[in-house]
Amino acid sequence: MISQIWSCGGGTQSGAIATLIKLGKLPRPDLAFMTDTGREKSSTWPFVDGFIRPALASVGLELNVIKAEDWGASLAPVYTSNTGELTVLLPGYTSQNEAGKLSPFCSGKWKRDVGERWMRAQGVKQARNWIGISRDEARRIRAQHRGCLELWYPLIFEVPMTRQRCVELIRSEGWTGQIPHSACYMCPNQSDAEWLDLQRNWPNDFQAAVQLEAETRERDPHFYLHPAMIPLGEVDFTAQHTMFADRGCTTGCFT
Repeated sequence: MISQIWSCGGGTQSGAIATLIKLGKLPRPDLAFMTDTGREKSSTWPFVDGFIRPALASVGLELNVIKAEDWGASLAPVYTSNTGELTVLLPGYTSQNEAGKLSPFCSGKWKRDVGERWMRAQGVKQARNWIGISRDEARRIRAQHRGCLELWYPLIFEVPMTRQRCVELIRSEGWTGQIPHSACYMCPNQSDAEWLDLQRNWPNDFQAAVQLEAETRERDPHFYLHPAMIPLGEVDFTAQHTMFADRGCTTGCFT
């Protein structure tokens, strides 16, 4: 039997999926879960608890929030050196040799692998795993990681929607609060507007990102969270930073 399992990211597209399930426009999945990396932006949780959970509860579906550290994903530090060479897990920026952007290893380690372990623990042997990517982000579609796990994109193939349409749908359900772009507070893929919002409105998250970058740079002084390649606390987020034109999330987190 193929289980229908939704990997909820906690952001805009997830809010739309929750609404579509509530309205009967998407079938009720067998399980729904969200992976808490331990570094989720604080802005994520009011939306998850105030909108997504109640929408799912209305059709008798629980959102299982699983902590990455409980499922074998240590969050400290954000680098690994198993081979003797330092590898930073975050897709940050490096000034070593020539300016460049690092590969993302964090999503697989902190979300994809954690989610798969949790699913196996629930007795899931084969599943269609729902991923909340909207039609305008179709470039983020990924190939299957395992043969027993079919990745499915309901906002592309089942009920095609853009991110803006997701926002409109959520608003039509009466939600007047912030609709977040879910991410870790230290994600290097954030735009300057997102960094500025974090700095102004979620100062504890911003300071945690500054501290994490500083700790990582003690091991790798060429590493930065921002493409300006200066310490995060010194960045002017109102300036234009064009060295890396494609700064958005192109591969996406597992959820």
